[in-house]
Amino acid sequence: MIGCESQTNKNMDSDYSISTASESDERAKKALSFEGKEDRSDILKLSISIPDVPKEPDSTRYFGNDNYDWIITLEANPNEIFKRDSIEKYISNDWRKKVMYPTVYCLPDNSNNWTYFQAGDNEENTFKKIALAWKLYDPIEEPPTIYNDKTLSKFDKLVKKRMKKIKASKIDYNFSIQEASAISNRLSDFVINNNQWAIIVLKADKEFDGKEIWDVMMSVGLRWGDMDLFHWNNTEFEVGDDQLLSVWTSTDPGYFFPEEIAAGNVQTEDLIFGFSIPRSVAPQEVFKVMCEVTDYAQKRLGGQILDGNRNKLDKSAELDRIDFILKNLDNESIKSGIGDALYLFQ
Repeated sequence: MIGCESQTNKNMDSDYSISTASESDERAKKALSFEGKEDRSDILKLSISIPDVPKEPDSTRYFGNDNYDWIITLEANPNEIFKRDSIEKYISNDWRKKVMYPTVYCLPDNSNNWTYFQAGDNEENTFKKIALAWKLYDPIEEPPTIYNDKTLSKFDKLVKKRMKKIKASKIDYNFSIQEASAISNRLSDFVINNNQWAIIVLKADKEFDGKEIWDVMMSVGLRWGDMDLFHWNNTEFEVGDDQLLSVWTSTDPGYFFPEEIAAGNVQTEDLIFGFSIPRSVAPQEVFKVMCEVTDYAQKRLGGQILDGNRNKLDKSAELDRIDFILKNLDNESIKSGIGDALYLFQ
């Protein structure tokens, strides 16, 4: 989140349940109607052209990101392949803790397709290659790790000791230690500066009533679901975030329980509409639709339309900010909502 909405992000991370879409629908239908008083679902229209996304080859579909991970690959001697029990012994969770828990991938002896070593459906017991991958900048970490030469050199030495234990015959790197360190430092600035949300706040003149909020959301075609929020779900496009936009509130707890709304126990000081700019399949177009959704909500509920910093919304300035972020991504050969954008921005 940006600006004054940082507290909202904390609210969104509070206690909530995870369920399937059908389970959420059944739960909500027991309390409230999915039919709004009006039908303004025509607002949720997105006419865009999606660029062709190269299909990821099966061989590396379940493998590290070669652009933004530091990957060390260990190759077995053709006459002495890796055994599962040996890998589990020498590249155990206790050992991985010493090197900050890299993801472990494996290339089974009878396959050309990499996969996760610890995948539940991975029943292979012999492997010709093992790889360890460190995400060079992970915004989910608190705080994110920025890898330097000293840390990576330490990891390298520990991996080489394990290499002897499992009797690997060859070691390969996608980046040198110096290159990986430089990428980690560069990403720390790049991700922080561009991991931004488009936010519109509808601030209540007096508290919004939960039942009215629900009816407005249903009327415009948003659906209640994941994280107990309202969403415009991304069901049309095969790329981009799971939700095109979401709606929450800064009023505790930050999300919406249908049962509490039905009981008349929900009143909020605002509604917050937003989406991740770099994870959006079409952030400028989605922002324009979000403006229409907010305008409709204001017509029904009243209130003031503000930006994420609680100032009067300047639509042109917000579109300029989105354009600036898209240009930054383009300079890294990253397209919003696709591939590396989804990998880097969480």
